[in-house]
Amino acid sequence: MHDETVVIQKNGKVNGKYCKLTFQSSSLSRKIKPGQFLNVHIDPVTFLRRPFSYYRTDGNQVEILYEVLGKGTEILSRKKKGDVLRVMGPLGKAFTQELRRRKRILVAGGIGVPPLVFLAERNPTHALLIGTKTKDEILPKRELKNVKAQIEYTTNDGSYGTEGNVTVLLGKILKEISPKEIFIQTCGPRVMMKTVMKIAKRYKIPGEASIDQSMACGVGACLGCMVKTTRGLVPSCTEGPVFSFEELDYDC
Repeated sequence: MHDETVVIQKNGKVNGKYCKLTFQSSSLSRKIKPGQFLNVHIDPVTFLRRPFSYYRTDGNQVEILYEVLGKGTEILSRKKKGDVLRVMGPLGKAFTQELRRRKRILVAGGIGVPPLVFLAERNPTHALLIGTKTKDEILPKRELKNVKAQIEYTTNDGSYGTEGNVTVLLGKILKEISPKEIFIQTCGPRVMMKTVMKIAKRYKIPGEASIDQSMACGVGACLGCMVKTTRGLVPSCTEGPVFSFEELDYDC
């Protein structure tokens, strides 16, 4: 783990939903696995940091894909090339990278899209299923050019891809492939992941979920990101954010 000041190279919108920030750091880009995250000190006025999933690394370059959801990310979206940030990482437990005799199905929504795109770029993947509210939130094709997998979308308003929730596409996959051949990895809104895990439980499909919590410290000290598991309450920042379906309470 490293904690250092980095200089922003690029920061701007990629579509109507996401912004992308880029910086260089040899220590924060080394031996990164999809699912790990960074803790970023955005506003010098406040002590708390905010967690962001790794979206992509290339050599010393690190990319973060984020959505403007509150004051912190709104401040971050106004940062310009040459501005500095204090960043700590890599943090957390990553997704399982290598699978044996099973097809990787990724189910993503909202802020869960970045780590699963990264995972699909790095590892053999059968399908990447992405749920959004509307067409304006669809990632540009250039952002998915390195994903060698079947990519399907749902939109809540039916303006692109299949209308409805992303779990509709998971149901479609289950009609095409035996559950015995599937491993699911999911990240996104809590309601979406809960539905995915219930489907997985019904069909006895193993998998993993990345649980997004407020991770102020990132090292398990503040206890602000506790997740209910079969082992009891554990800090998501050190014991996760990736957990197996078997160890998660389905009301997490």
